[in-house]
Amino acid sequence: AAPTHQELEFQRLVGIMALRKLISLVAIAAVANAFTPSLAPTLPRPQAAVSRLSLAQSRGLRRLAMDASSQSEARPAILVGREVAVSRGPPGSEAAQEQQYYEEQPAPMGELQMQKSGVNTMVLVGGGVAALAGGYFGVKNYKRRQQSLVEEFGYSQVMYWGEPEGGKENVKEYLGRVGPVINMFHRADMFKEYCKKLSSSKPLSATSLADFREMQTMLGVGKGSINKMIAKAAEELVPYTKPTELWERNANKPSVLGKLLWLTERCYPDPATIAKLRSRFPESYGDEVIDVLQKTLTEQAYKDVLAAAGGPEEGLQPGFEVLGLTQAEAQTVVDGLLEEKRLAEEEAARIAAEKAEEERVLKIREAAWKGMQGEVKTHGETEEDREARKKKAKKEPERAEGTHEYECTMCGYTLFVARGREFKFFGDDYKCPQCGADKKYFKDNAVEA
Repeated sequence: AAPTHQELEFQRLVGIMALRKLISLVAIAAVANAFTPSLAPTLPRPQAAVSRLSLAQSRGLRRLAMDASSQSEARPAILVGREVAVSRGPPGSEAAQEQQYYEEQPAPMGELQMQKSGVNTMVLVGGGVAALAGGYFGVKNYKRRQQSLVEEFGYSQVMYWGEPEGGKENVKEYLGRVGPVINMFHRADMFKEYCKKLSSSKPLSATSLADFREMQTMLGVGKGSINKMIAKAAEELVPYTKPTELWERNANKPSVLGKLLWLTERCYPDPATIAKLRSRFPESYGDEVIDVLQKTLTEQAYKDVLAAAGGPEEGLQPGFEVLGLTQAEAQTVVDGLLEEKRLAEEEAARIAAEKAEEERVLKIREAAWKGMQGEVKTHGETEEDREARKKKAKKEPERAEGTHEYECTMCGYTLFVARGREFKFFGDDYKCPQCGADKKYFKDNAVEA
């Protein structure tokens, strides 16, 4: 998941603090390296020899200097050489010789030469590497934070769709968050993100056109940068014009690109920019397909206008010129909607009639089933249920005089048999054809009557 703005701000502050510490360490190391002398004294350079001394005096001076250096390390060699040079001169001229000696010496650099130790070098190298690393990661975090703010601006700005005052306040807030001076380098990117979010999340309408035009003034971006950012947004919406893999097709958003083209043709009609947008459609989209897509988007935008006004029955509504329609084209849209509505009403009436017919047939079947239930007795019903069902029966079957009415007490099946023919239709081995009960479970209602 992408880091939040608070996390990026915290990382930036930590990077700044680490960078300050590194700079302080490097400064301290440089000062220590400049003012830390070496502990080992060195002999003077050959150029420091007295040039006006005689050859013998020079040889004696070198010999005495070597002797003095070997005998006593506490006295520097240059002091020994000066004393020897002065003492070898003629009597009474010590002051002149001493003055001549000091005048002929090069500018003194100190009796002890300063040398850079290995520790100081390591500190300097380590500090330099740390400073470079801190600067690299600091810049990287800063760029990530700025990009996050730019993308966040695109999402937040579309929330003020149709609210100019709220949109202005939002632009002002994000310009301050990006940076009072730095934002001039990010205004074009902010416009690009707004283009993408507006095309993908809001419907095409006069409100979208007004907001799209006003965004140039809010951000203070020139037309050249506007056209460049629109073309760049098209490349990001459809990165693969010749997709061969499934993931490449899924990455493309030609429908969103179509909406961006629709907005651009009406707000920033630059021929070169429009040609670039059309070239970003996949190869399967020809010019005819793109034209049909743009016409469909325009008609849908005007249909939304008609719906907001109460429907096509209200007639032609203003605003079609802003969307890019002529009056004749707008009237054609109205007529088409009326025809679609008429056909939809006829279809709804046909479906309602079919449903009513189905309900009528269902009621007839239910009535027939209830009638059959009244004539045929069911197995397992109680005496109370049987008596209630008999009362509900519309008409009792009339029993002919001189006949038997044998009723099965198990299931209610009734058999009418003429007197004198019981042996044929109601023999000893007779069983109920409905429930299979034996003859003993039948009773003669005619005898009871």
